[in-house]
Amino acid sequence: MLKLIVKNGYLVDPSQNLEGKFDILIENGVVKEIDKNILVPEAEIIDADGLIVSPGFVDVHVHLRDPGQTYKEDIESGSRCAVAGGFTTIVCMPNTNPPVDSPSVVKYILGKAEKLGICRVLPAGAITKGRKGKELADLYALKEAGCVAFTDDGSPVMDNSLMRRAMEIAVELDTVILDHCEDDKLAYGAVNEGEISALLGLSERDPSAEDIQIARDGILAHYTGARVHIQHLTTSFGVELIKYFKDKGVKITCEVNPNHLTFTEKEVLRSGANARVNPPLRKEEDRRKLLEAVREGFIDCFATDHAPHAPFEKELVEFASPGIIGLQTALPMALNLYREGVISLKRLVEMFTMNPARILGLPYGTLKVGSPADITIFDVNKEWVLNEETNLSKSRNTPLWGKVLKGKVIYTIKEGRVVYKDN
Repeated sequence: MLKLIVKNGYLVDPSQNLEGKFDILIENGVVKEIDKNILVPEAEIIDADGLIVSPGFVDVHVHLRDPGQTYKEDIESGSRCAVAGGFTTIVCMPNTNPPVDSPSVVKYILGKAEKLGICRVLPAGAITKGRKGKELADLYALKEAGCVAFTDDGSPVMDNSLMRRAMEIAVELDTVILDHCEDDKLAYGAVNEGEISALLGLSERDPSAEDIQIARDGILAHYTGARVHIQHLTTSFGVELIKYFKDKGVKITCEVNPNHLTFTEKEVLRSGANARVNPPLRKEEDRRKLLEAVREGFIDCFATDHAPHAPFEKELVEFASPGIIGLQTALPMALNLYREGVISLKRLVEMFTMNPARILGLPYGTLKVGSPADITIFDVNKEWVLNEETNLSKSRNTPLWGKVLKGKVIYTIKEGRVVYKDN
């Protein structure tokens, strides 16, 4: 019987309203006991003194580029990047080549991830065939094959009747729609419509493109009873729409990317194409509204939208592939909010663990006795630099490249096995 004790750490588990110095006993991959000063002579010990211990992080929004674009990332490199960031469960998006619109691609992803055994990789299936927005994929077959959600992420589903039918099927299957909200007739440019687009003469992405889709899909969720999760929320009016629908009892949740809480459109002046992302970095007033919504609890979870691209795809802002890597940087970016007093440590952990697991209906994000022993142990104050030596992604497209970051994962444990150890 394999036994491990995580000793002396400061445990934060919002799922149990538990916060304080505790030991955790793990037996055969599950949590056996949480108590003070657990003593089991034959158990292996991890001393977490001075460190924060939490349930393993869950990310509902990751791009692994596998199959089809593995020069950017693949399941192995993405998984190693994930556990270095504290994530034991990640949901990969279907905008691959071929897309995740058939059971064979689902089985490929699940099989490769299981063979690697690094972190839990769960596929989201495409809503439409080829992600072309014309005809529904076989959502029943995709769910049976192992998909945990449906989305055409990277592209909106513009056809209202098609999206309504997808929501009706999602209700039947008791699953969730992950919703990329950008009206593609309005969201066609490179950067946010505003000061920077005018200054640089760049094509614009109208923020109303996001708000219109949030409103439409909130209305459809109201009429269908579907669970709808709004991806990468960025606008101040979008926050108000989410509040409205939640108050009406609509089953709507949302995520925010730490980049949208950290940077504004002005980052394009400093980082160029590495700050180009869809939806784009917005104005300071939008960033402040997002921070307020995180503080007040209207935004449910953090999600990295980890989107790796090769250097040649990030040469010019106007033509660059949109996206920023984020699995290894999400924790230090979120910890900046904790240090600034925006959120408590408990709220931070909640947004990385129990909330994303709840959105997906998964039994993770908790350290309740009997749960899988997925654990993230991190140092709030450890400083490090994201560079060629520390970066585990195949790509490096981020404004944080070469910057000093504060907050580092020290251990990541999946089902009782150490899958990442710092240095």
